[in-house]
Amino acid sequence: MNSYKVIWFDDEHLALNIIREKAFLNNIELIGFGNAYDGIEELKNNPKKYRAAIVDGKFYQKPGQTGDALNDKALFEVGKFLTKNLPWFILSGQICFTKEINRFADGFDKKVYDKLNDDDLINLWQNLKEAADHEDDTIILNRFYKAFEVCNENYIGAEYQKTLLQILSSINKPNEQFDDDLYFTQIRIILEAMFRCAHKIGLLHDKCIDGKGKVNLTESSLFLAGEPTKFLEVKCSIAHFNKIIIDAVKSILFITGAASHTIDPEIKNNINLVEYRKTVNSPFLLYSIAFQLMDILIWFKKYADENPNKEKNKLHWIQIVSVVASSEWIPGEVSRIASNGFGTFQPSVGGSSLSIIPSKVVEFNLKEKQLIEVNTKPDKDGTKMLIQEIRLK
Repeated sequence: MNSYKVIWFDDEHLALNIIREKAFLNNIELIGFGNAYDGIEELKNNPKKYRAAIVDGKFYQKPGQTGDALNDKALFEVGKFLTKNLPWFILSGQICFTKEINRFADGFDKKVYDKLNDDDLINLWQNLKEAADHEDDTIILNRFYKAFEVCNENYIGAEYQKTLLQILSSINKPNEQFDDDLYFTQIRIILEAMFRCAHKIGLLHDKCIDGKGKVNLTESSLFLAGEPTKFLEVKCSIAHFNKIIIDAVKSILFITGAASHTIDPEIKNNINLVEYRKTVNSPFLLYSIAFQLMDILIWFKKYADENPNKEKNKLHWIQIVSVVASSEWIPGEVSRIASNGFGTFQPSVGGSSLSIIPSKVVEFNLKEKQLIEVNTKPDKDGTKMLIQEIRLK
């Protein structure tokens, strides 16, 4: 649950345990100061410690003051400082504030909450948390504004701003409860949205998205990297992704895939995230892929802006000639062993690549760049060629 550290300016803060306890029950920790000077110095020394402030109507301006030194000028001093730094609220029990108009409260256009009114306190806690959350969001939006530039209908869609904001808010609060779903699921969803945008402008082939609109993340990343894909008889003649982006996308898919319900066997064997988290007890690996995601999004916006012509982009789609069914041995090499255990066979005589099932990869102990021979047969639908036998050269 989200927690809020709030600085509290009130000369009686040590005696007001009931208010402190009520705030605590609303996940708000009040840290009190009896005078304006000490509280402002605390904020100057620890500017990121507090998420909001509560200010009494009358309290002391300086340390050591007592008795009649109480006045509303302290409110004015603190209000001037807080207006530039934190969302803040006036909480007073004095009639001259709660029932009458005070010059400074009115000048700052601030509602006064009554210490003695339970409904006012309930509203204060709610309004304070909403303001603090909004303030945090504004800071994050400004700090990472380049990543958020893709969150509109020209790119991945405005609805993903909220998701990206949640991810970055989590990073900004490392001591709070960690939400695995933001990293295991939502980062993949944002990547999927980016691939949809790539398809919309012709960078990504139609076959990378199935009839139900689901994006095949692995095959999409391979296609945009100009690499052979497992299922498609098409290829991109150029690599849209540069090497850094290729590696970043693969890293995200590999790590987040360890928690996916469509888990690849090799990923599951290599990354047991439950055990990893128990051992390391740290979210920093997952934070790292969030920052990789931001770099990918920033790069993608620039690349999409430079390549907006859909028909021109589609000219890079290459239809690969299919290998026909043959009882003859076809020479070639193992061009790739994927993380899910599947191999890719590339015929030396030309034509499309073929998949090698994981059991065959293991049976023949196949390695990338290894020369082999295969013969083929059609699948049951007659739409795809399958490797029937393998022999080593």
